[in-house]
Amino acid sequence: MARIKDIAEKAEVSIATVSRILNEDETLTVKEETRQRVFAAAQELGYKPKKKRNKSSAPTIGIVQWISSFQEVEDPYYYTLRDSVENYCLKHKMKVTRYYRENYELLFRQKDELDGLICLGKFSLSQAEEFKKAVNQIIFVDSNPDSSLYSAVTVDLEDATYKSIDFLKEMGHRNIGFIGGREYLGPEKEPFMDIRERAFLSRMRRDNDMTFDDTNVYINQFDGMTGYEMMVAAIEKGNVPTAFLCASDTIAMGALRAISERKDDIIDRISIISFNDIASAKFYNPPLTTIRLDTKTMGEMAVVLMNQLLHNPEMSPVKIICQNELVIRNSVYLRYS
Repeated sequence: MARIKDIAEKAEVSIATVSRILNEDETLTVKEETRQRVFAAAQELGYKPKKKRNKSSAPTIGIVQWISSFQEVEDPYYYTLRDSVENYCLKHKMKVTRYYRENYELLFRQKDELDGLICLGKFSLSQAEEFKKAVNQIIFVDSNPDSSLYSAVTVDLEDATYKSIDFLKEMGHRNIGFIGGREYLGPEKEPFMDIRERAFLSRMRRDNDMTFDDTNVYINQFDGMTGYEMMVAAIEKGNVPTAFLCASDTIAMGALRAISERKDDIIDRISIISFNDIASAKFYNPPLTTIRLDTKTMGEMAVVLMNQLLHNPEMSPVKIICQNELVIRNSVYLRYS
C-alpha cells in the first residue's frame, strides 16, 4: 500500500504538502501544477485515500477481538482489556465498532467507515497484513505480529514470570510445576508458545537451586477445565511439585478445585500463583496470589497511540511495555526445608 511518504518522494514535495493536498486543505496555498503532480503520483502509486470525513465528526475506531464473543464471556482478561479500550475511546469522543473472530468479514465490508483499528490479543502476521490493507492505521494490544511494522501496547510477561518464580523461591519452593495453554494464530492455526511458558522453562532449566522435571509442565488450553484436569493428572502421577505457576487466573481456578477435592494434607498445601488478577481472584478459596496485569492502562495507552497515529500517519512504530505487580494473597504457603 502506497504511503504519503512515497507520494512525496515521487512528486518531489514535502510529506506535509502531500497530506494537506490529499485532504483538500483549503488553507493551503500551492501552485496548481504542484497539486496535479501530487494527485498524479498518488494515482500512479495506487494510493486510496479514505472518504473525506466532516471535520466536526468523531473518528470511528474498530476494536478487533482475537477471540469469539462467546470466548470473551469466559475470559475476563480480554473482556476487561476490550472494555478499557472502549471506555477510553468513548470518553474521548471516538466512535467504536466491535469485531470478533466470528464476524471479521464485516470489518472488511465496513473498512471505508473506519479510521483505525485497535486489535486485542494474538494475531498472525498474515492477519495483520490483511487488516492493514483494509485500514491503514492499526495498533496491537497484548502482542505484536511484527514490531518493525506495527505499534503495540504489551505487558512484560517475561519479567512477571521471573518475579513469580522468585517469590516462590523465597517461600522455600524448589520443585515448581507449570500449567498453561497452547494458542494457535490465524486461519493457518500457527502454533504460538506463550511467553510465560518459554520464560518458565528458561529460568527453571538454568537455576541450579531448582529441582526441575519437564514432566511437571502441563499444556492444554487457557480455561478452567485445563487447570482442573492437569492438576488431577499431576496429583495422580505422584511426586507432586510443592507449587504450580498457572498461566492465568482461570486456569488457577480449575487447579484449586482439583486440590480442594483431595482429602490429603500434603495436596492441600500445594501453592498456586497465576496471572491477570481478575476481579474474582480475591474471592477464590484460598484467595489467589497473582500477577496483576494492568488492562486499564494497556487499553488507555492503545487509544492514546491511536490518536497520535491518526494525527501523524507516518509515525514510526512505537512499543509501549506496561509493568506488572505481584499481588500476594493466601494461595502460596511457606515451605520449610
